[in-house]
Amino acid sequence: MSDVSGLLSDAERIAELADSLSAWFAGQLSDVLRRLERRLRDWADTEAQEGVTVEAARLALVRRELRDLLDSSGYDALIAEASVKGLDTLAAQVLSTRTAQRVASVPTSLSQQINGLQEFLGLDLLDQGDVIARDLWRAVMRGVIAGEDHAALVGDLADTLDRSIASVRTLYDTSVSIYGRQVEALQATGEPEEAFLYAGPVDGKIRPFCYEHVGKVYTRKEIDRMDNGQLPNVFLTGGGYNCRHSLVAISKFSELQDLVGTDERVPEVTSRLKAVTKERKAA
Repeated sequence: MSDVSGLLSDAERIAELADSLSAWFAGQLSDVLRRLERRLRDWADTEAQEGVTVEAARLALVRRELRDLLDSSGYDALIAEASVKGLDTLAAQVLSTRTAQRVASVPTSLSQQINGLQEFLGLDLLDQGDVIARDLWRAVMRGVIAGEDHAALVGDLADTLDRSIASVRTLYDTSVSIYGRQVEALQATGEPEEAFLYAGPVDGKIRPFCYEHVGKVYTRKEIDRMDNGQLPNVFLTGGGYNCRHSLVAISKFSELQDLVGTDERVPEVTSRLKAVTKERKAA
């Protein structure tokens, strides 16, 4: 099938871009975490000396202080950068998967919609900062009510922070993959019979849902009936959290249309899956 290689390469480049953004974000977030841990220890030292009391005014102040510590550690600045960095490049790669977009400029209306998607991603991550501050605040309050000593309180804060940061990483990784599909969705016709190739990396990290569907061609109607068991709307969320796969639109004149409704894969993907299956059995 002559047009398969290009579509598969496009999908893999999208996945590589998303992976590079995830690696960059993880490194930057780690730096924020180290700064925040130091600030939290200093803050806890001060609170131990002054004594935290369970009073309404003081409780509100503590929550605000914790959010400010997160901001001063660089979280908000990181999110501002993360909601722009690399996303235009990712959007351009997604747009290039459609033949018409290879030579045509991006319409102003589409560009504005893409900017809106980036702003939404940033706001979602900023909201997660409020969640982190809330969880840290709850840890402090539980410690105060339980009469914990300083060391125990610091330990609780560290444990809470580890969980919170892991959630932020998952949210970012998932949001970036959804962003790519949202850009694709902006161009989709919405017609029930519009066809898409489920494409992306075929390696040892591929999960069951993606293993089942990669390399096959589905109509929008079929995709809308799918359930990945994690997140709703497979057209936007793919295989769920951190999914690296794309739904690439195919032309009505593409020979890939012959695969619609057959449950067959493109040969290139079938051969890769056989190799992955063999590796898994040998492991």
